[in-house]
Amino acid sequence: MRITGELTDEAILRELGTRLASLRLRSNRTQADLASQAGVSKRTIERLESGAVATQLSGFLRICRALDLLEGFESFIPRAVPGPME
Repeated sequence: MRITGELTDEAILRELGTRLASLRLRSNRTQADLASQAGVSKRTIERLESGAVATQLSGFLRICRALDLLEGFESFIPRAVPGPME
């Protein structure tokens, strides 16, 4: 599923959770392994992957770091370039 502005928050959280679960499985890690590496609880991983509940942003970032996804944030939220007034 493509993440667009038409999706509900719940649908986006479910899709993000599904994608993170797939990446975790592809890297051959259990939820407990990832939780330990990311410094979060296994329950946090379970909740994030199910899309049931949004986790704190810091926990989400720790999980993304453990899955080597932080570089993707560079394109997700690009650095601001000076505008004409600057």
